[in-house]
Amino acid sequence: MDLRNVIRDRRHASLLQKAHRGDTKAFAALFDELHGPVFAYLDRRLPDIHDTEDLVSIVFHKLLKTLSSFDPQRGSVTAWLMTMARHALIDHLRRQRDTVDVNGLAEVLAGPARDPLTGMIRTEEAERVQAELGLLPAQTRELIALRYGEGLRCREITAMTDLSEDAVKQRLSRTVRALRRRVCGRPETGGEVDYATR
Repeated sequence: MDLRNVIRDRRHASLLQKAHRGDTKAFAALFDELHGPVFAYLDRRLPDIHDTEDLVSIVFHKLLKTLSSFDPQRGSVTAWLMTMARHALIDHLRRQRDTVDVNGLAEVLAGPARDPLTGMIRTEEAERVQAELGLLPAQTRELIALRYGEGLRCREITAMTDLSEDAVKQRLSRTVRALRRRVCGRPETGGEVDYATR
């Protein structure tokens, strides 16, 4: 595990505990550090900036109301907050579309097919990657978006979804290998770095 992530997770947990005890500066610091990831996650999935801002407010208000319910055994503060953001998005989309099964929302939750892997490849391959990402099932695109677009770790994605950490790693690893094969024409080799497990 990356030492920076461990330090970040401990800092967030410490700030959350202080905020729970009434330290407003700790909550402000937590807000400052986590606002960007929550805003980016929602902004990529909503066409209206006002809806994004409203949902960010809802998420942080819920965080403030539920400070005491954080369980570090279930994941990081970041994953916990991103789960709140995902639930707020689902609730918002359900209200917008009257009654829709959550599986019908998978396309939106997955985020735009163009975002997740663009930074991993050369510019001239971007269109091919976009096309290939568009062919993936929405649930798989959501995993790719959370891992590579939002920068979440597999453990954090597990906390947001109903999948085990092994299932998340396996699905990401398989998908990235398949995308490399189809986009770059690279055969699978045993010596490649498995980016899904980091």
